[in-house]
Amino acid sequence: MRKLLTTTGAMGLLLVGMAVPSPATAQDPDVEAVELVLMAFAEFAQAKNLAGMDTLFAPDEWVHIIEGAGVNHGWADYRDHHLAPELDEMENFRYRYFAIEPQVRGATAWTPFRYELSADTERGHAEIEGRGTAVLEKRNGRWVIVHLHTSGRRKRPGGSGG
Repeated sequence: MRKLLTTTGAMGLLLVGMAVPSPATAQDPDVEAVELVLMAFAEFAQAKNLAGMDTLFAPDEWVHIIEGAGVNHGWADYRDHHLAPELDEMENFRYRYFAIEPQVRGATAWTPFRYELSADTERGHAEIEGRGTAVLEKRNGRWVIVHLHTSGRRKRPGGSGG
């Protein structure tokens, strides 16, 4: 969560000749890039665009994608044996990430996030809320996902799980 300066704290910074950045200019480009990777993943998933998602993950076999108690080793394993069949079953699919809070340290970033998913399948309509954590690496100037862990549950009628 971004911390805001109190009026007294901001005044003190101004008194020593330091400018307080506005929220619009305070965003670190790497933090913003990490947020964009996660939002792109959700948008590509909703569009069932596997080729788009290919650009967001490191190709290494040691990459882990964990959903609940299930684990896939490598993006290709997850894409081909989990995600593609799952997306094929879904109609009226809606998926979004929010409350993305990246932490960047050099060429490594991690971020917790929340998500919502809704879809119609042959088993009926599902509405899921969940949380996740992504770990990203900066490679050749771009951020790629090297670890993704999500866990969700059916939405409770009339509210969110907090």
